[in-house]
Amino acid sequence: MIEAKELLKALIKKASTDPQRGALIPIISALQSIGLDWKLEMIEEDMYNILLPLSSSPKLIVEVHYDVVPSVIEGYQTKEGEENGRIYGRGTSDVLGGVAILLEVLKRLGREFPWERAGVWIAFVADEEKGGKGSRHLASSLPSTIQYALVIEPTQSKLAFSSCGALEYELIIKGVPSHGSIPERGKNSITWTSRFIIKMEETLSKLNNLYNPDIPIQITPLFISGGSEEYSVPHETRLNFDIRIPPKVPISDVEKEVNSLLENDKDVEVHCKLVEEWAPSWETDEDTDFGQLLQKLYKEVYNEEPIFKVMESWTDAHNFWAKGIKPVIWGPGDLALAHTPFEYIDIQELEKGKEFLEKFFYRLLEF
Repeated sequence: MIEAKELLKALIKKASTDPQRGALIPIISALQSIGLDWKLEMIEEDMYNILLPLSSSPKLIVEVHYDVVPSVIEGYQTKEGEENGRIYGRGTSDVLGGVAILLEVLKRLGREFPWERAGVWIAFVADEEKGGKGSRHLASSLPSTIQYALVIEPTQSKLAFSSCGALEYELIIKGVPSHGSIPERGKNSITWTSRFIIKMEETLSKLNNLYNPDIPIQITPLFISGGSEEYSVPHETRLNFDIRIPPKVPISDVEKEVNSLLENDKDVEVHCKLVEEWAPSWETDEDTDFGQLLQKLYKEVYNEEPIFKVMESWTDAHNFWAKGIKPVIWGPGDLALAHTPFEYIDIQELEKGKEFLEKFFYRLLEF
């Protein structure tokens, strides 16, 4: 029997050496031992989805990505190992823990489970952490009978029927250098960048007051570089930043505010580009038959009324939503811990997640 805890450790070990593809090998090995029909779909060179088309007329898909971010970020190595009821390591929360429990549940159910009647497909998908190519390809190639998607991501096991969108920008700010002792003769690109971030926070605060979203619109500076150790007013600074945009906030309004700030400040030369295309927020109806199924199951497994949340980050669910498929996001793990050197997942939460998934597949027989 595949045990999720040990499988997760194997997935972490492989993914730590190859974040984009490493987990693929243990997933394939597990699927071969399970004996269900699966196929490898090439997205581009060295990028593959694994698809389990378990029904001739599927109503929904269960999807999880297997790629992770590198185990070393900013020179900090991610802690690994088991300690105090937790498993530490890159991808434990995002989202190899979800991969591991899904594989264990598939093993438990096996070939004898009436998959055809359940009307479900399952996919392990590449490239969520970079460009979303795996889910974009998948969403575009699914049969028209698929109406819903359960996307496994770290939600602390809550149900997310909505998700934030995002705008991600790169700015190149060109100032005017001068000797460091005479800063008034130059235009300091780092100073301008610092002031821009503060102005952006003030602008977004006004939008938060206007729209009063469930979680706030927020700017996150992701990368900043510029200047030197020489005694010179910095000439050029690069700033990458992301703006989280919750549901009910028009993404066009946020973009207008960014453009307005950039256009009204002529002190320096600024080159601006969107790093990615718009990723709008989305919402799905929690009162659909699928939504009701998940809520009843949540109450049974977790012994409390369903707790809804807004997913803070872009996920593969965006690509399903864009194709008219209604996504719901759920999964064990804490997104705030993902991409950090202390990422972990609680073993107890994994165990509850297995129970949820196994009962979920049985509920599909009546769906």
